[in-house]
Amino acid sequence: MLDNRKNCQRCWFIRPLACFFLTSALVPVVACPADMPNTDNRSRSIDPNQRQELLKDLPSIQMFKKSPPSRFLVDLSDVRRGHPYMGRRAERPHTGGHIYFKIPENINEFAAKDYPPIYAVADGVVTRVDYSYELRSMFEPALEKVVANKRYGIGLTFAKDGTTDITFHYSIEPFVRPQNVALYEQFIYVKPGQKVIKGQVIARMYIPNNKLLAQKSHIHFNLLREGGGGFISPSIFNTQVVREFHKRWNLFPNNPDAPIPPCMGYLLQPEENPFLRRAVDAL
Repeated sequence: MLDNRKNCQRCWFIRPLACFFLTSALVPVVACPADMPNTDNRSRSIDPNQRQELLKDLPSIQMFKKSPPSRFLVDLSDVRRGHPYMGRRAERPHTGGHIYFKIPENINEFAAKDYPPIYAVADGVVTRVDYSYELRSMFEPALEKVVANKRYGIGLTFAKDGTTDITFHYSIEPFVRPQNVALYEQFIYVKPGQKVIKGQVIARMYIPNNKLLAQKSHIHFNLLREGGGGFISPSIFNTQVVREFHKRWNLFPNNPDAPIPPCMGYLLQPEENPFLRRAVDAL
């Protein structure tokens, strides 16, 4: 089983950010692990001068409890396995759900547009894009060496909790370290400050050619309370989506928390509940 605490890291608040204006030139869909670490993280956030104006009309997070969306962040037909947000009361906590993808047989022939789509789960504003962000070094058995993989990601701010902005965090983790630092740009379809609508394709999931690495490629997803409020459970989807996702979890056999009922958040502390500061077992 993957140790999620090692293999998937939420990096927005851990390291200093380097922000660059990037070109949109396409690059070949090829990624090869590199030996030497390179911390040239490339991220952009919304212009602070525009933030208040762009986000002022966002709905209350409570609206998503009353009318939860049916649009999941990926097509459920693409999901091979996964798990919900594992709260801090779990045996093995992990502050985000995971989605692992089915591996296409002809992936070597794929262009960027052929990879699995990633959707906006609600109307909102893109407040952050990570074009390339380095994860912690770890030993990768498939490569028989230590490597610091790089991810990409999107922050979609879609609701408010009082005056606090709520962001849906997409951490897209292909489990590779591209030699071309611009590789992921062709899979990102939005930019900071852009308004999007529910169901819009905002990115695509790059899956590497190496099948052992492809099995580990995943999206980590959670909600964030902006301004230091921490990670919270992405429990905003309707019952049908939750049940269909649950059918595809295929939990690893040594998961100490199994069995887990259908939910998007399990064994949550009060501060991990997006709707009410109260502990809940399954949400």
